[in-house]
Amino acid sequence: MKSNRDLNALKENLDNYVSFSVRETLGIIILSFSEKEIVVGAMNPNYEKVLEFINKLESEIKIKITTKQISSDEWEQKNIEKNKPISFKTDSNNHNPPQNEDNNLISNVLTQSNNEKFDFFDSEDEVQLDQDDIFDDSEFKEVSDPVIAAVSSILSASNKLGASDIHAEPLEERMRIRYRVDGVLQEVYSLPKARSRAITSRIKVMSKLDIAERRLPQDGRLRYKINENILDFRVSTLPGKWGEKIVLRVLQSDTSLLKIDKLINFDEELKSVRDMGNSPYGILIVVGPTGSGKSTTLYSILNERNTPDVNIITVEDPVEYTLDGIHQVQVIREKGLDFARALRSLMRQDPDIILVGETRDKETAHTAMEAALTGHMVFTTLHANDTSTAITRLAEMEVPPYLIGSSIVGVMAQRLVRKVCNRCSYVSQVDPVKDKLAFEHGITEIRKANTKNNSSQNSNSSNLENKNNCPVCNGSGYKGRLGLYEVMKVNENIRELIMKSGNADQIKECAIKNGMRTLLNYGLELVKQQLTSLEEVERVCLLEDSE
Repeated sequence: MKSNRDLNALKENLDNYVSFSVRETLGIIILSFSEKEIVVGAMNPNYEKVLEFINKLESEIKIKITTKQISSDEWEQKNIEKNKPISFKTDSNNHNPPQNEDNNLISNVLTQSNNEKFDFFDSEDEVQLDQDDIFDDSEFKEVSDPVIAAVSSILSASNKLGASDIHAEPLEERMRIRYRVDGVLQEVYSLPKARSRAITSRIKVMSKLDIAERRLPQDGRLRYKINENILDFRVSTLPGKWGEKIVLRVLQSDTSLLKIDKLINFDEELKSVRDMGNSPYGILIVVGPTGSGKSTTLYSILNERNTPDVNIITVEDPVEYTLDGIHQVQVIREKGLDFARALRSLMRQDPDIILVGETRDKETAHTAMEAALTGHMVFTTLHANDTSTAITRLAEMEVPPYLIGSSIVGVMAQRLVRKVCNRCSYVSQVDPVKDKLAFEHGITEIRKANTKNNSSQNSNSSNLENKNNCPVCNGSGYKGRLGLYEVMKVNENIRELIMKSGNADQIKECAIKNGMRTLLNYGLELVKQQLTSLEEVERVCLLEDSE
């Protein structure tokens, strides 16, 4: 049996092992301590880093360690108890506590003008630290290392092409670099296979990832400066047969694009969306597949409502746009901060408007709708095909009909189609056979894209610059994207159907009778105005909607 002195020494060592930074990083806390067993509470006991730490600690101190699942609230409470603030020391000759100085300081601050800036901190160390994390393209232009130069070209090309994603994928004999431009992947570079691992390592170093770990997926971020513009990339690695595939998502930071009237072309849908977005309480749901522009639409609505008298809080994974004046919460699942947990916490922050990046489970859906019923305006996204199936999707999450019907003010479905290039596209008469859908809807002329095959036959060549292609669209036939919108305002008739657990077809039929335009009809109206091609609308819409 260990003596009290040995146990005290062991406890001191344990406090050093499980330091504040370790507890913060891993989301753990010591629950109980004895000579035979140590019980560690963890918000995520199965987290890989937690398991590694527990095994290492057990081998160091030679005492059995067991883990116990705890909630975020328990972790916070235990952590506070572990780190009680140190009291102020007072001078023995002066019995007046230091609160008077604080009170004077507070009084002085309160008497200042609201528009005056308070320079509490003179140091700019934190700002300088952020600047140090930005990689500058100009520093790598003349570099002799071919790997660094190649990665620089890969990142710079995304800015030239206006790409939303970069795919660096090792294959059996080469490494191909593809860019998602206007929603469609294009292969631009093909690099030697011998350089693939070095390029992957270079990107991982820039993203602060573990270059030695090649068997497990990793996530990171990097910032890259091109001609005074700073691009933010979300980096994801995925092991594969021929090596690690890396996908870099370009995170948007240009808030000038967030204008709802620039996204929605027709006045009827625009007015409906604005009416729903300006509702004092309720929940507005935007549905659509991944990459259909749901976040952009919601942020455009938030951008209009972002005023000093409104408290807006968002919960996202990841935070894609940065808006001044809005408090944005990043989900960290390893530490137990998921959508439901964050949503419960922000309800204590006196919000007026709440954005939940994605409703994916029963708990999040219940909490969001209860927030809408208690006087908050909630915006969220959901994976569903159209507006009516969004209602049934919530029912599948076991949300009761009365809660759905009483909280939802509207549902909006959307898709993205490519816009035909203004320079190289051409107008054609509708062919009743080939363009049957347009012909059936009374369209006589349509604009067609002048698409050229850009697939390179030479594996070492680049498709970034081809003199034979259109200088605007680079031979794709399309430049830019447009949104298709299906907007369903929940009125009394639809609300009654929801309360009676009506199916998606009944709800959709009722909405169309109330004047809702389907995604397909919205797209065909864009075809009629010669903004997009019929092929694009057929690519993203269900054709049975035309019946």
